[in-house]
Amino acid sequence: MAHFLRSFTSAPASCFIFLLRPDSIYPSLDLKMQTPKAPPGSPISTLFEIRQTPHCGRAVFATHDIPADTVVFCSDDLTLSVLLREYRREVCAQCFGYEHGRNLKISDPAVGFAFCSEGCQNKWREEVGEIGVQAWTAVENLVRKRGREDCEMVDVDLPRPKPKDITKAWEGVAAQAALIRVARHGDRISEEVTEETKVERPAQVTKQHRKALQRALLSPISPDVMSFCVSGLLWRYSKPGDWERVLTLIPDTTPYHNIADLQAFTRSYLHLLAVLPLPLLDFVTPETLFILSARDSHNSFGIRSLEDEGSEFFGYGCWPAASYFNHSCAPSLEKIRVGRMWEFRAGRDIEAGEELSITYLSGEERRLSRGKRMIILMNNWGFECGCERCEVIY
Repeated sequence: MAHFLRSFTSAPASCFIFLLRPDSIYPSLDLKMQTPKAPPGSPISTLFEIRQTPHCGRAVFATHDIPADTVVFCSDDLTLSVLLREYRREVCAQCFGYEHGRNLKISDPAVGFAFCSEGCQNKWREEVGEIGVQAWTAVENLVRKRGREDCEMVDVDLPRPKPKDITKAWEGVAAQAALIRVARHGDRISEEVTEETKVERPAQVTKQHRKALQRALLSPISPDVMSFCVSGLLWRYSKPGDWERVLTLIPDTTPYHNIADLQAFTRSYLHLLAVLPLPLLDFVTPETLFILSARDSHNSFGIRSLEDEGSEFFGYGCWPAASYFNHSCAPSLEKIRVGRMWEFRAGRDIEAGEELSITYLSGEERRLSRGKRMIILMNNWGFECGCERCEVIY
């Protein structure tokens, strides 16, 4: 685990990822594929261009005047998502549909999700695949056997763990993780390589290995943290060619909210090693889980109700394309979630050369005072806003 963090934060601070595939939905948009120098998935459009800025890294700027209500682009590149467990019965796991607090028609207790229609249920199962269904079933079986989430009374004002604390925490579970891997792979083979052949011998599972696995299963659980991990692991497993799109997102080197949050991730790591299907175990590593946390930390979007200005917060997801746009408290673009896709429209007439920005705040948060907005932005995304609205002298 030496140099644990160094290997995961080598991407430049200005490096973003952009994926855009709206041509099948909005064929009028004039888009070209990325140039060889562009990050993987980055679009080039006649509507905008990407520029480097002195203080905000890369940003998106209009290349032409854009009339109000023009669809600038849509992002359907969801990599991982988390529906908070308390909303699992009310929010569709596929389209994130919500029926004003009523339980949805179709409940799938085996995997712990509900769906608004058979079509959504079938689509979800098709996308996660057989291994995905097995994974969610294994996690649900573990959660149902246990009590409530273990982090309910954590003080949210505790300081974030520093890089050295993060490295120490992950190194602290390495020995137990190694024992669990052997216990899970009772039929795994160890190979002795000679010049002409490989001699295969079964790995021996001892009482020590089985105790390590049982100890992990008895430790406190954090269902929402496990959901985050499983969602990201399944995405990497099913779409290995798209992994670079996550790597090029801006990393947060201290993504854990507090020490309890970090401990929830290390325990979830051991839980998942103990229960996930064998084909996923090679992907269940501290490296992968840290990358998911570091890239998701400042790049995720809230999944909220589409009514009442999104006052109901159901969970969150990472759409790499959508994270390419900078925040403004007086944004030029309006965003709306359409199922699993984000659609971005010009909120007003936009002049050529003007930055295309969105707001990271919810409906209620946008009406707060400058000071309160600054606190939210710093706590959630790690920056102070310098937009025109925030620079106004009251």
